[in-house]
Amino acid sequence: MGKKKRKRLKKQAVLKTDIGTKGYPKTTRSKLSFKLLGFLVFLAIVLVLSFSNYQELKKFFTTFASNEEIDRKIKLIGHPPFPAIDLKEESRKVQFEDFAGSESCKDCHEKEYNLWINSTHGNAGGDPEKVKIIAKFDGNPLYLKDAVVTPTITAEGEYVFIVNQLDRPERVIRVDAVVGGGHMYGGGTQSFFSKFPDGTLRFLPFDFIREENTWFVQLKEGSVWTNITREIALDDLLQWEPHRLLGNQEGTSSCQNCHGSQILLEYNPATRRYRTRYTTLQINCESCHGPSRRHNKLSELENHKELQDLDMEVLATFSKDQSINVCYQCHATKDILKDKYLQGDNKEDFYSLRLPILGSDPYLPDGRIRSFGYQQGHSFSDCYVSGSMTCVDCHDPHSQTYRDVFWKPLVGKFDNGQCTGCHASKVKNSELHSHHKADSTGNLCTGCHMPFLQHQGLGHDLVFARSDHVIPIPRPSFDTSMGIEDACTKCHRDKTVQWLQEKTDEWYGTLKPHNPIIGAVLESENEENISLAAEMLLQTESNHTIGQITALTIFVKRFLKPDMPSLDHKIVDKLLKMSLSDDVDLKALALMSLHLSKGNDQNIRSHLMQTLQNLRQRENAVRRRWSLSIDFMGNLYAGEGNLDNAILAHKKALEINPNDGFTWINLANALRAKKLYLAAIDAFKEAQKIKPYMIFIHFQLAELYNITGRKLEAVQTLKQLLRLEPDNQLARRMLSQLESS
Repeated sequence: MGKKKRKRLKKQAVLKTDIGTKGYPKTTRSKLSFKLLGFLVFLAIVLVLSFSNYQELKKFFTTFASNEEIDRKIKLIGHPPFPAIDLKEESRKVQFEDFAGSESCKDCHEKEYNLWINSTHGNAGGDPEKVKIIAKFDGNPLYLKDAVVTPTITAEGEYVFIVNQLDRPERVIRVDAVVGGGHMYGGGTQSFFSKFPDGTLRFLPFDFIREENTWFVQLKEGSVWTNITREIALDDLLQWEPHRLLGNQEGTSSCQNCHGSQILLEYNPATRRYRTRYTTLQINCESCHGPSRRHNKLSELENHKELQDLDMEVLATFSKDQSINVCYQCHATKDILKDKYLQGDNKEDFYSLRLPILGSDPYLPDGRIRSFGYQQGHSFSDCYVSGSMTCVDCHDPHSQTYRDVFWKPLVGKFDNGQCTGCHASKVKNSELHSHHKADSTGNLCTGCHMPFLQHQGLGHDLVFARSDHVIPIPRPSFDTSMGIEDACTKCHRDKTVQWLQEKTDEWYGTLKPHNPIIGAVLESENEENISLAAEMLLQTESNHTIGQITALTIFVKRFLKPDMPSLDHKIVDKLLKMSLSDDVDLKALALMSLHLSKGNDQNIRSHLMQTLQNLRQRENAVRRRWSLSIDFMGNLYAGEGNLDNAILAHKKALEINPNDGFTWINLANALRAKKLYLAAIDAFKEAQKIKPYMIFIHFQLAELYNITGRKLEAVQTLKQLLRLEPDNQLARRMLSQLESS
């Protein structure tokens, strides 16, 4: 152990992971006694650390084949990884064969089945010959800048797009699957998928929108939706060539698992092909209730009514969090942590609902949609945070019609009964509250508190508005400052925002303030002092978990950097307390924050290790969130041009999950940008071992070998690539240039 490390260890506090440890222990010993005691303590620490590091390394080493490989990993990462589990070898809880389909539910649950089969979920999609096609496959051409696309029906009855592009042969793309039927109020669309030779079903870039009764496309620039015009080229389209897959595949653009039921996308490296499987493109019973095959068999037993367990959870008994998470499988923006999720699996092992707040920043501070999102704003709603409101308090899950909190059917989506079931005081004379006539839209609860808002990320050429599930209080001036069209303006377009705000103040006086954590997020926007910002943002006692996560991500991105020796202990204590949260996303983000900013501090490192050891069944879920978020911070630093911090962050991510191929790629990219070519080659080779069929890695290695004068290895790498993808013309051209030079 070097002098610097010994000196640092002597200054450390006694190893302790309790929350609130501040400063160092005091002593009244004489100098001689202090020196002797110090030596003994130092010796004990050395032995403890040596033993713990040995145990740590021993656990980690079991996942590798040789001492040489072990040494290389530690050299590349800089630290021995935290005691590791093999994140890739978990046993699956649910298999595709465990699902029986909705038809198997009909005999016992006929009422619910009949409600479902006529619902929007029951008509969400399917084969083109079995669903209602609302799009105009009428043979009328769509004119683009460099192509003519004709949606039509062939003589054999197939739905196709005929693409005639300049200087290219005619291409006929068959529609093999349809998603959507224009059902959604506020902008309903219908989309189309085609089977490709590699076994994937790919999203086609030509969509149809019901209300405008027209075809539209999504552009690469800004991801906005727009009408098809002669100013738009095929290459301007976000999905041309078609590449977004049905199902989820790590590292590829995909529709995840939402537009169908039990979607599995599996890659076979031996055949270099995918297999796309799904039960149906409807949203079936098992999408919410889980696999039913064993339940059906148990129900067929003569004594089934005497059985305590029929292998089917009763959703009506779920807590509010469990209940909304059933819907959030699809109706939320989420980050995929692991492929091949099936309903009935542990959701938190496969995806995170809150990590997008760190990465894509989909919500405004109060939870409303910033660019594009779903109904997860409900998690910010006071009806949920301070109450018990779930999705099924308003939505009948089988018919997708509307009901009140007592499950009484309502006329429609604008019926005040959705709200007055809980807010009974507003029933007697609603005009006293709304200040609008009883028969006016201004007297509708949803008109003021759940207005339809255009998703700004999709542009304004086509209407795509969704009801605001944050259920906010109308605040004309505040809403306008957030870039939101406030509820009052939707009806009173002839009035100024100032007039509307003054009228609101006149009617209601001082409005109920935002939740304290949301107020702190708003207040901290211009705060540059880290300590003051921490006091506002790191609220450890808040009951608003998604607000805490929003505030923590803001704090991390604005103030934390890798390895901050002078970080205030008060901030560290707050992060330590958050790391004990029961919420898996908040816990992981707090652990990531500690690891990022104080990961070299032995006390903090001990706390991180101890926390991991105590996670048990939740270790996978936390590790994946932790490593993904710290890797994101590395990409953030790289985007800012701070490659040193980027490299440190990526290496820390690999301490948590050394089997993440994409983190190795990100580290390699940062090293390459830093012109550390040899280290970049080593990192890409680690990525290649984990993802040997990822073409991008081979290209990068070939280029780096060429840059560093290792021409033979560059040629060998390109030949390996062509064995995986023989038709890759870019690789062939690159290989030809190398062999001829």
